[in-house]
Amino acid sequence: MADIAGVRVLYTGDYSREEDCHLCATEIPQFSPDICVIESTYGVQLHQPRNVREKRFTDVIHSTISQGGRVLIPAFALGRAQ
Repeated sequence: MADIAGVRVLYTGDYSREEDCHLCATEIPQFSPDICVIESTYGVQLHQPRNVREKRFTDVIHSTISQGGRVLIPAFALGRAQ
């Protein structure tokens, strides 16, 4: 958080309140900024539960490999690549 001429400004990148395999859920700060700027890649999107998405993902991989195919998984962000 930055204090600019007495105005408390909080800037944060994209975050999640959902626990992840490799990241803890975001904690709510103990202060109240006057201005909050938040990156929001999926801000208004509703997603299926993680276990449903992971099962669909792994099912496609298993199916492709069992048919002799190869799988290349592009990842555009570090959190997605792990």
